[in-house]
Amino acid sequence: MRKKVNATMQARKASLLSPNSKMPRWFYSFIPFKVATGGSSQIISLYALQLGAEAGEIGLLTSLSAFASTLGTVFWGKLSDKLLKRKLFILMGFFSVSVFLSALSLVSNFWELILVNALYSFFLASTVSIPIVLLFRNVRKTRWEEGVGKFNKIGGWAWVIGLLLGFILVRFLAFRELLLLFALLNIPAFIIAWKTIREAPVYLHRNNIKPLVNQVIQKGRYLPNFLIHLPMRLKLSPKFRGFYLSSFLFWVSSGMYTTQLPVFLIKNGFTSQEVFGLALLNSSTSAMLYQRVGKKLRSKNPVLGLVQGYFFRALGIFLLLVQMDFQYSLMLSSTASYLLWGYSWSYISVSSTSFIGRRSSTKEQGSILATSNLVNSTGFILGSLIGGGIASQIGFDMNFASASVMGFLAMFPLVPLLGISLSTSISKRPIPQIRKRD
Repeated sequence: MRKKVNATMQARKASLLSPNSKMPRWFYSFIPFKVATGGSSQIISLYALQLGAEAGEIGLLTSLSAFASTLGTVFWGKLSDKLLKRKLFILMGFFSVSVFLSALSLVSNFWELILVNALYSFFLASTVSIPIVLLFRNVRKTRWEEGVGKFNKIGGWAWVIGLLLGFILVRFLAFRELLLLFALLNIPAFIIAWKTIREAPVYLHRNNIKPLVNQVIQKGRYLPNFLIHLPMRLKLSPKFRGFYLSSFLFWVSSGMYTTQLPVFLIKNGFTSQEVFGLALLNSSTSAMLYQRVGKKLRSKNPVLGLVQGYFFRALGIFLLLVQMDFQYSLMLSSTASYLLWGYSWSYISVSSTSFIGRRSSTKEQGSILATSNLVNSTGFILGSLIGGGIASQIGFDMNFASASVMGFLAMFPLVPLLGISLSTSISKRPIPQIRKRD
């Protein structure tokens, strides 16, 4: 009987793996999904501007979407843990993309857009952490890093393909038509996932999930993408206070910068295609550098990577304030800003999880990651609201200047951590004593 059970389990594992790539087949269901979400990611803000929204409304749109996504990540993740079902929630997330992108194409004013987009973000959140938990069940523990890296690499490049499609088609199709197109392109994701995902109980405590240094983290629509849910209680460990403060300042700066940048460009005469092209440049830069940065920082203090990422992000924001007296000066500074955005994110995403993994013990990693998620999400939501208010009431120059200063300030809480050795401690074995004979 025992041999029969073992044979059945081996057959199940074999059915989940492709004979060539040796990775779960359901990884490929995320290709059409990421193409659809990546391609539509730039449309929401541009569509809102077409419907008459200003800088303040764009900040409100983004912050509400981020808040709904945060709530959704907690709700769907905890519900999936309780029911021990993963396939159901992934399929629901895939299905919601086609439904809500179609619904977004039918809205007639900004307030309908903001409501539908918030609901979309809430349901889309079911595809954030649940697939990673399923991955941990389908891939051997010794190959978790490789599995997460390949999974996110597939999604990252599919996201780039979606942006490329948007860049090409936005010149010929209206925003409503593009949203419908991406809703249709997403349908194969649901079909592939339905056929390839095999449900199995996942008895996996999230506090035991360790950060993976070489993972490729896709930025998602608005929020940082973490594997762990938000904490029930806020625990600010003394050794992480500087890190939390630094992360909070960075994400406030990021919210002020990223949400208002497309608005700033459109107001200065850029076309929708040019905005898509710059976003494509940003995401391509990140996708190409993730794995390289992970290998580069493997033997170094990850705080150095964070400082480097924060510095280049703040520098990229500052470039928008440099006034040059020639025809394409704004295009040049904007291109450089988007490049540094993608370059800096590859360092920030890898270094932050690496720092938590090296600095925390196994028992506290889950709570540390959860608290970090809460701090980052709160910072981004506040930054989106503040950026929209400053841009609409004072101007874009003041908003970007404030975001750049806050980005530089985010480096200072990390200074005390630069001298700390973060290498994994190895317990010293007691030296055996040699007894003298009488």
